[in-house]
Amino acid sequence: MTNRNIVAVTYDSLRADHCGHFGYERNTTPHLDQMASEGTGFQNAVAPASRTNPSMAGTFTGEPMVARDRVADPSYSRRHLARYGTLAEELSELGYTTGAFNPNAYASRHYGFDRGFDHFEDFLFSTDRYQEIFQNHLSDSTLYTLIRNFRNYLRREEAFKTWDRYIDQIEEWVTTQSEPFFLWVFSLDTHFPHLTPRGYRTWSSLFQQYYYNWRCNQLIDEMDPDLTEKEIQKIINIYDDSIRFGDVLLYELQQRLAEYDPVFIVFGDHGESFAERDIYGHFYPSLYEENIHVPLVASEPVECDGDPSSPISLTQVPNIVQHFTEKKTRPQLNTWTIATDYDGRNDRNLIAVRTKNTKQIACWENGDLTSTETYALEDSIEETPLSEDSELHETLRPLIQRRHVHESEMLSIRSSVTELV
Repeated sequence: MTNRNIVAVTYDSLRADHCGHFGYERNTTPHLDQMASEGTGFQNAVAPASRTNPSMAGTFTGEPMVARDRVADPSYSRRHLARYGTLAEELSELGYTTGAFNPNAYASRHYGFDRGFDHFEDFLFSTDRYQEIFQNHLSDSTLYTLIRNFRNYLRREEAFKTWDRYIDQIEEWVTTQSEPFFLWVFSLDTHFPHLTPRGYRTWSSLFQQYYYNWRCNQLIDEMDPDLTEKEIQKIINIYDDSIRFGDVLLYELQQRLAEYDPVFIVFGDHGESFAERDIYGHFYPSLYEENIHVPLVASEPVECDGDPSSPISLTQVPNIVQHFTEKKTRPQLNTWTIATDYDGRNDRNLIAVRTKNTKQIACWENGDLTSTETYALEDSIEETPLSEDSELHETLRPLIQRRHVHESEMLSIRSSVTELV
Protein backbone atom coordinates (compact mmCIF):
# COMPACT_ATOMS: atom_id res chain seq x y z
CA MET A 1 0.00 0.00 0.00
CA THR A 2 1.25 3.50 -0.82
CA ASN A 3 1.55 6.20 1.81
CA ARG A 4 -1.59 8.37 1.53
CA ASN A 5 -1.69 12.07 2.20
CA ILE A 6 -3.30 12.48 5.63
CA VAL A 7 -5.07 15.40 7.28
CA ALA A 8 -5.82 15.18 11.02
CA VAL A 9 -8.32 17.74 12.31
CA THR A 10 -8.74 18.27 16.05
CA TYR A 11 -11.70 20.19 17.44
CA ASP A 12 -11.32 21.58 20.93
CA SER A 13 -14.11 20.85 23.44
CA LEU A 14 -16.32 18.95 20.97
CA ARG A 15 -18.83 16.65 22.64
CA ALA A 16 -19.96 13.54 20.79
CA ASP A 17 -23.61 14.07 21.66
CA HIS A 18 -23.64 17.46 19.92
CA CYS A 19 -22.79 15.88 16.55
CA GLY A 20 -25.45 14.84 14.07
CA HIS A 21 -24.23 11.27 13.53
CA PHE A 22 -24.77 10.64 17.24
CA GLY A 23 -28.44 11.59 16.89
CA TYR A 24 -28.26 15.24 17.92
CA GLU A 25 -31.43 17.03 16.83
CA ARG A 26 -29.62 20.09 15.50
CA ASN A 27 -27.78 20.10 12.18
CA THR A 28 -24.45 21.09 13.73
CA THR A 29 -22.06 18.81 11.82
CA PRO A 30 -23.30 18.00 8.30
CA HIS A 31 -19.82 17.61 6.79
CA LEU A 32 -18.50 15.50 9.65
CA ASP A 33 -21.66 13.40 9.47
CA GLN A 34 -21.10 12.77 5.77
CA MET A 35 -17.53 11.67 6.50
CA ALA A 36 -18.82 9.26 9.14
CA SER A 37 -21.40 7.77 6.75
CA GLU A 38 -18.88 7.31 3.93
CA GLY A 39 -15.96 6.22 6.10
CA THR A 40 -15.79 5.10 9.72
CA GLY A 41 -17.43 6.78 12.69
CA PHE A 42 -16.42 5.32 16.05
CA GLN A 43 -19.42 5.50 18.38
CA ASN A 44 -17.64 5.12 21.71
CA ALA A 45 -14.43 7.15 21.36
CA VAL A 46 -12.96 8.28 24.69
CA ALA A 47 -10.44 11.07 25.24
CA PRO A 48 -7.50 9.95 27.41
CA ALA A 49 -8.02 13.05 29.60
CA SER A 50 -10.52 15.87 29.99
CA ARG A 51 -8.21 18.74 29.02
CA THR A 52 -6.17 19.51 25.93
CA ASN A 53 -2.61 19.10 27.16
CA PRO A 54 -2.81 15.62 28.72
CA SER A 55 -5.36 14.45 26.16
CA MET A 56 -3.27 15.41 23.13
CA ALA A 57 -0.05 14.14 24.72
CA GLY A 58 -1.73 10.75 25.02
CA THR A 59 -3.29 10.96 21.56
CA PHE A 60 -0.06 11.75 19.73
CA THR A 61 2.02 9.11 21.55
CA GLY A 62 -0.50 6.31 21.98
CA GLU A 63 0.14 6.30 25.74
CA PRO A 64 -1.89 8.18 28.41
CA MET A 65 0.16 10.86 30.15
CA VAL A 66 0.74 10.63 33.90
CA ALA A 67 1.30 13.94 35.69
CA ARG A 68 1.09 15.16 39.26
CA ASP A 69 1.30 18.89 38.83
CA ARG A 70 -0.70 21.69 37.29
CA VAL A 71 -1.40 21.39 33.60
CA ALA A 72 0.42 24.68 32.99
CA ASP A 73 3.77 22.99 33.77
CA PRO A 74 5.24 22.13 30.32
CA SER A 75 7.81 19.67 31.66
CA TYR A 76 5.33 16.77 31.87
CA SER A 77 4.13 16.84 28.28
CA ARG A 78 7.64 17.56 26.97
CA ARG A 79 9.01 14.55 28.85
CA HIS A 80 6.08 12.34 27.83
CA LEU A 81 6.33 13.23 24.13
CA ALA A 82 10.10 12.71 24.17
CA ARG A 83 9.88 9.39 25.97
CA TYR A 84 7.25 7.74 23.79
CA GLY A 85 7.83 9.52 20.50
CA THR A 86 5.13 11.26 18.51
CA LEU A 87 2.95 10.38 15.54
CA ALA A 88 4.68 13.11 13.52
CA GLU A 89 8.09 11.57 14.25
CA GLU A 90 6.89 8.14 13.12
CA LEU A 91 5.48 9.55 9.89
CA SER A 92 8.67 11.51 9.22
CA GLU A 93 10.57 8.22 9.36
CA LEU A 94 8.22 6.90 6.66
CA GLY A 95 9.12 9.80 4.38
CA TYR A 96 6.24 12.14 5.16
CA THR A 97 6.49 15.91 5.07
CA THR A 98 4.79 17.07 8.28
CA GLY A 99 3.08 20.35 9.08
CA ALA A 100 0.80 21.70 11.80
CA PHE A 101 -1.38 24.79 12.21
CA ASN A 102 -2.47 24.99 15.81
CA PRO A 103 -3.50 28.12 17.77
CA ASN A 104 -4.01 26.18 21.02
CA ALA A 105 -1.35 27.28 23.50
CA TYR A 106 -1.59 24.04 25.53
CA ALA A 107 -0.69 21.92 22.50
CA SER A 108 1.99 24.32 21.24
CA ARG A 109 5.76 24.04 20.88
CA HIS A 110 6.00 25.49 24.40
CA TYR A 111 4.65 22.11 25.55
CA GLY A 112 6.73 20.05 23.13
CA PHE A 113 4.11 19.32 20.47
CA ASP A 114 6.34 20.45 17.61
CA ARG A 115 8.36 17.21 17.86
CA GLY A 116 8.56 15.58 14.44
CA PHE A 117 7.00 18.45 12.50
CA ASP A 118 8.91 20.05 9.63
CA HIS A 119 6.64 23.07 9.93
CA PHE A 120 4.81 23.96 13.15
CA GLU A 121 2.76 27.15 13.26
CA ASP A 122 1.25 27.83 16.68
CA PHE A 123 0.97 31.63 16.25
CA LEU A 124 2.71 32.13 19.61
CA PHE A 125 5.57 34.29 20.83
CA SER A 126 5.72 36.83 18.04
CA THR A 127 7.79 38.92 20.45
CA ASP A 128 9.93 38.26 23.53
CA ARG A 129 7.61 40.56 25.48
CA TYR A 130 4.59 38.39 24.70
CA GLN A 131 6.48 35.27 25.74
CA GLU A 132 7.03 36.93 29.12
CA ILE A 133 3.32 37.75 29.37
CA PHE A 134 2.43 34.15 28.53
CA GLN A 135 4.81 32.74 31.16
CA ASN A 136 3.36 35.02 33.82
CA HIS A 137 -0.15 33.99 32.79
CA LEU A 138 0.81 30.33 33.37
CA SER A 139 1.99 31.31 36.85
CA ASP A 140 -1.58 32.29 37.72
CA SER A 141 -1.03 36.02 37.54
CA THR A 142 -4.51 37.53 37.24
CA LEU A 143 -3.10 40.75 35.81
CA TYR A 144 -1.06 39.01 33.12
CA THR A 145 -3.99 36.74 32.26
CA LEU A 146 -6.11 39.84 31.64
CA ILE A 147 -3.34 41.41 29.55
CA ARG A 148 -2.95 38.20 27.56
CA ASN A 149 -6.67 37.83 26.92
CA PHE A 150 -7.11 41.49 25.95
CA ARG A 151 -4.12 41.35 23.60
CA ASN A 152 -5.35 38.14 21.99
CA TYR A 153 -8.88 39.48 21.58
CA LEU A 154 -7.63 42.58 19.76
CA ARG A 155 -5.32 40.53 17.54
CA ARG A 156 -7.68 37.53 17.24
CA GLU A 157 -4.95 35.18 18.44
CA GLU A 158 -4.97 31.90 20.45
CA ALA A 159 -8.50 31.20 21.73
CA PHE A 160 -9.84 34.06 19.57
CA LYS A 161 -8.30 32.78 16.32
CA THR A 162 -10.98 31.24 14.09
CA TRP A 163 -10.11 28.85 11.25
CA ASP A 164 -10.94 31.36 8.51
CA ARG A 165 -8.00 33.49 9.67
CA TYR A 166 -5.36 30.86 8.86
CA ILE A 167 -6.82 28.47 6.28
CA ASP A 168 -5.05 30.34 3.45
CA GLN A 169 -1.75 29.64 5.21
CA ILE A 170 -2.67 25.97 5.38
CA GLU A 171 -3.43 25.82 1.67
CA GLU A 172 -0.22 27.67 0.80
CA TRP A 173 1.85 25.25 2.90
CA VAL A 174 0.30 22.18 1.27
CA THR A 175 0.84 23.46 -2.27
CA THR A 176 4.58 23.93 -1.65
CA GLN A 177 5.27 20.53 -0.06
CA SER A 178 6.34 17.20 -1.47
CA GLU A 179 4.05 14.20 -1.06
CA PRO A 180 3.12 12.28 0.97
CA PHE A 181 2.27 14.86 3.63
CA PHE A 182 0.76 14.75 7.09
CA LEU A 183 -1.14 17.89 8.06
CA TRP A 184 -2.49 18.55 11.56
CA VAL A 185 -5.08 21.30 11.91
CA PHE A 186 -6.30 22.29 15.37
CA SER A 187 -9.57 24.23 15.49
CA LEU A 188 -10.35 26.35 18.53
CA ASP A 189 -13.67 27.47 17.07
CA THR A 190 -15.60 25.06 19.31
CA HIS A 191 -13.76 26.24 22.44
CA PHE A 192 -14.85 29.11 24.65
CA PRO A 193 -15.13 31.96 23.69
CA HIS A 194 -17.53 30.98 20.93
CA LEU A 195 -16.98 33.65 18.27
CA THR A 196 -19.16 32.62 15.35
CA PRO A 197 -19.31 34.98 12.34
CA ARG A 198 -22.71 36.45 11.54
CA GLY A 199 -23.43 34.34 8.47
CA TYR A 200 -23.06 31.11 10.46
CA ARG A 201 -25.13 31.93 13.54
CA THR A 202 -28.35 29.91 13.59
CA TRP A 203 -29.34 29.55 17.23
CA SER A 204 -28.00 32.79 18.76
CA SER A 205 -27.76 36.51 18.06
CA LEU A 206 -24.70 38.77 18.16
CA PHE A 207 -25.82 40.17 21.53
CA GLN A 208 -26.38 36.69 22.96
CA GLN A 209 -22.99 35.57 21.69
CA TYR A 210 -21.15 38.32 23.55
CA TYR A 211 -23.34 38.28 26.65
CA TYR A 212 -23.19 34.52 27.20
CA ASN A 213 -19.47 34.35 26.45
CA TRP A 214 -19.14 36.92 29.22
CA ARG A 215 -21.26 34.71 31.48
CA CYS A 216 -19.11 31.69 30.62
CA ASN A 217 -15.99 33.63 31.58
CA GLN A 218 -17.52 34.22 35.01
CA LEU A 219 -18.11 30.49 35.49
CA ILE A 220 -14.67 29.12 34.61
CA ASP A 221 -13.40 28.68 38.18
CA GLU A 222 -16.78 28.28 39.90
CA MET A 223 -18.14 25.14 41.45
CA ASP A 224 -21.92 24.80 41.54
CA PRO A 225 -22.49 27.76 39.17
CA ASP A 226 -25.70 29.70 39.63
CA LEU A 227 -27.29 29.10 36.22
CA THR A 228 -30.94 28.98 35.23
CA GLU A 229 -32.19 26.49 32.65
CA LYS A 230 -32.64 29.40 30.26
CA GLU A 231 -29.01 30.49 30.69
CA ILE A 232 -27.74 26.94 30.17
CA GLN A 233 -29.71 26.70 26.92
CA LYS A 234 -28.39 30.05 25.73
CA ILE A 235 -24.82 28.90 26.39
CA ILE A 236 -25.55 25.69 24.49
CA ASN A 237 -26.90 27.82 21.63
CA ILE A 238 -23.65 29.75 21.18
CA TYR A 239 -21.72 26.49 21.54
CA ASP A 240 -23.79 24.81 18.82
CA ASP A 241 -23.32 27.78 16.51
CA SER A 242 -19.57 27.50 16.97
CA ILE A 243 -19.72 23.78 16.11
CA ARG A 244 -21.67 24.54 12.94
CA PHE A 245 -19.06 27.11 11.93
CA GLY A 246 -16.21 24.77 12.83
CA ASP A 247 -17.75 22.05 10.68
CA VAL A 248 -17.40 24.31 7.62
CA LEU A 249 -13.63 24.00 8.06
CA LEU A 250 -13.92 20.38 6.90
CA TYR A 251 -15.72 21.44 3.73
CA GLU A 252 -13.09 24.10 3.01
CA LEU A 253 -10.24 21.67 3.53
CA GLN A 254 -11.89 19.04 1.35
CA GLN A 255 -12.42 21.55 -1.46
CA ARG A 256 -9.03 23.21 -1.30
CA LEU A 257 -7.04 19.99 -0.95
CA ALA A 258 -9.14 17.79 -3.27
CA GLU A 259 -6.37 17.32 -5.86
CA TYR A 260 -4.20 15.66 -3.19
CA ASP A 261 -6.90 13.11 -2.28
CA PRO A 262 -6.10 13.10 1.45
CA VAL A 263 -7.62 10.87 4.09
CA PHE A 264 -9.20 12.86 6.94
CA ILE A 265 -9.02 11.79 10.58
CA VAL A 266 -11.25 14.03 12.71
CA PHE A 267 -11.73 14.02 16.48
CA GLY A 268 -12.47 16.16 19.51
CA ASP A 269 -9.69 16.48 22.08
CA HIS A 270 -12.22 16.37 24.96
CA GLY A 271 -15.79 17.44 25.66
CA GLU A 272 -17.51 20.23 27.55
CA SER A 273 -19.77 20.34 30.57
CA PHE A 274 -22.94 22.43 30.77
CA ALA A 275 -23.60 22.22 34.50
CA GLU A 276 -24.58 18.52 34.40
CA ARG A 277 -22.47 17.96 37.55
CA ASP A 278 -22.58 21.54 38.83
CA ILE A 279 -19.52 22.56 36.81
CA TYR A 280 -19.13 24.42 33.54
CA GLY A 281 -16.64 23.72 30.78
CA HIS A 282 -13.56 21.53 31.21
CA PHE A 283 -11.32 23.64 33.41
CA TYR A 284 -12.17 21.54 36.47
CA PRO A 285 -10.93 18.02 35.59
CA SER A 286 -13.83 15.58 35.18
CA LEU A 287 -14.12 12.15 33.55
CA TYR A 288 -17.88 12.07 33.07
CA GLU A 289 -19.19 11.42 29.55
CA GLU A 290 -19.82 15.07 28.73
CA ASN A 291 -16.11 15.72 29.19
CA ILE A 292 -14.49 12.66 27.56
CA HIS A 293 -16.93 11.10 25.05
CA VAL A 294 -15.85 12.62 21.73
CA PRO A 295 -16.36 12.13 17.98
CA LEU A 296 -13.69 10.15 16.10
CA VAL A 297 -14.17 9.83 12.34
CA ALA A 298 -12.07 8.60 9.41
CA SER A 299 -13.22 9.73 5.97
CA GLU A 300 -12.56 6.24 4.57
CA PRO A 301 -13.28 2.75 5.95
CA VAL A 302 -10.91 1.48 8.64
CA GLU A 303 -10.32 -2.22 9.26
CA CYS A 304 -10.35 -2.76 13.02
CA ASP A 305 -9.28 -5.51 15.37
CA GLY A 306 -12.50 -5.72 17.36
CA ASP A 307 -16.11 -4.54 17.32
CA PRO A 308 -16.30 -0.95 15.93
CA SER A 309 -18.96 -0.14 18.52
CA SER A 310 -16.58 -1.05 21.35
CA PRO A 311 -14.90 1.74 23.32
CA ILE A 312 -11.78 3.13 21.69
CA SER A 313 -9.32 5.57 23.20
CA LEU A 314 -7.89 8.48 21.21
CA THR A 315 -4.54 6.85 21.99
CA GLN A 316 -5.45 4.66 19.00
CA VAL A 317 -5.33 7.66 16.63
CA PRO A 318 -1.70 6.84 15.59
CA ASN A 319 -2.84 3.35 14.56
CA ILE A 320 -5.79 4.80 12.62
CA VAL A 321 -3.51 7.27 10.83
CA GLN A 322 -0.94 4.58 10.02
CA HIS A 323 -3.71 2.37 8.68
CA PHE A 324 -3.37 4.58 5.60
CA THR A 325 0.40 4.22 5.32
CA GLU A 326 2.60 1.35 4.19
CA LYS A 327 2.42 0.02 7.74
CA LYS A 328 -1.37 -0.50 7.45
CA THR A 329 -1.79 -0.85 11.21
CA ARG A 330 -5.19 -1.60 12.68
CA PRO A 331 -6.67 0.21 15.69
CA GLN A 332 -7.22 -2.01 18.72
CA LEU A 333 -10.75 -2.06 20.09
CA ASN A 334 -11.12 -3.84 23.41
CA THR A 335 -14.01 -4.38 25.77
CA TRP A 336 -12.83 -1.47 27.93
CA THR A 337 -10.61 1.60 27.85
CA ILE A 338 -9.10 4.03 30.36
CA ALA A 339 -9.13 7.79 30.91
CA THR A 340 -7.10 9.59 33.56
CA ASP A 341 -6.57 13.16 34.71
CA TYR A 342 -5.07 15.14 37.57
CA ASP A 343 -6.32 18.30 39.25
CA GLY A 344 -3.22 20.17 40.36
CA ARG A 345 -5.14 22.83 42.23
CA ASN A 346 -6.87 20.41 44.57
CA ASP A 347 -4.54 17.37 44.43
CA ARG A 348 -7.26 15.17 42.90
CA ASN A 349 -6.31 12.15 40.81
CA LEU A 350 -9.07 10.72 38.60
CA ILE A 351 -9.21 7.39 36.77
CA ALA A 352 -12.14 6.08 34.74
CA VAL A 353 -12.70 2.74 33.06
CA ARG A 354 -15.27 2.72 30.24
CA THR A 355 -16.92 -0.28 28.58
CA LYS A 356 -19.56 -0.13 25.88
CA ASN A 357 -22.43 0.23 28.35
CA THR A 358 -20.83 0.70 31.77
CA LYS A 359 -18.39 2.97 33.54
CA GLN A 360 -16.55 3.42 36.81
CA ILE A 361 -14.83 6.60 38.04
CA ALA A 362 -12.49 6.69 41.04
CA CYS A 363 -11.10 9.76 42.76
CA TRP A 364 -8.08 10.12 45.05
CA GLU A 365 -7.64 13.32 47.05
CA ASN A 366 -4.33 14.03 48.75
CA GLY A 367 -3.36 10.45 47.99
CA ASP A 368 -6.44 8.82 49.58
CA LEU A 369 -9.24 7.10 47.69
CA THR A 370 -12.31 9.22 48.43
CA SER A 371 -14.96 7.98 45.99
CA THR A 372 -15.77 5.28 43.47
CA GLU A 373 -18.83 5.69 41.25
CA THR A 374 -20.17 2.93 39.00
CA TYR A 375 -22.76 3.47 36.28
CA ALA A 376 -24.82 1.54 33.78
CA LEU A 377 -24.75 4.11 30.98
CA GLU A 378 -28.14 5.43 29.90
CA ASP A 379 -27.93 6.98 26.41
CA SER A 380 -24.17 7.38 27.00
CA ILE A 381 -24.76 9.52 30.08
CA GLU A 382 -24.14 8.65 33.72
CA GLU A 383 -27.36 8.84 35.70
CA THR A 384 -27.67 7.28 39.16
CA PRO A 385 -24.57 5.49 40.51
CA LEU A 386 -24.97 1.82 41.37
CA SER A 387 -24.46 0.42 44.84
CA GLU A 388 -20.88 -0.45 45.82
CA ASP A 389 -22.21 -3.94 46.52
CA SER A 390 -23.28 -4.40 42.92
CA GLU A 391 -21.66 -7.06 40.77
CA LEU A 392 -20.73 -4.46 38.16
CA HIS A 393 -18.91 -2.38 40.76
CA GLU A 394 -16.81 -5.39 41.77
CA THR A 395 -16.14 -6.31 38.13
CA LEU A 396 -14.75 -2.90 37.15
CA ARG A 397 -12.85 -2.07 40.34
CA PRO A 398 -9.77 -4.26 39.58
CA LEU A 399 -9.27 -2.42 36.29
CA ILE A 400 -9.20 0.91 38.11
CA GLN A 401 -6.84 -0.48 40.73
CA ARG A 402 -4.51 -1.86 38.07
CA ARG A 403 -4.24 1.55 36.42
CA HIS A 404 -3.68 3.29 39.74
CA VAL A 405 -0.83 0.91 40.62
CA HIS A 406 0.68 1.46 37.17
CA GLU A 407 0.61 5.25 37.59
CA SER A 408 2.08 5.02 41.10
CA GLU A 409 4.93 2.86 39.83
CA MET A 410 5.67 5.26 36.99
CA LEU A 411 5.78 8.21 39.36
CA SER A 412 8.03 6.31 41.75
CA ILE A 413 10.46 5.44 38.95
CA ARG A 414 10.43 9.03 37.73
CA SER A 415 11.16 10.32 41.22
CA SER A 416 14.06 7.87 41.65
CA VAL A 417 15.58 8.86 38.33
CA THR A 418 15.27 12.55 39.23
CA GLU A 419 17.11 11.96 42.50
CA LEU A 420 19.93 10.16 40.69
CA VAL A 421 20.31 13.02 38.26
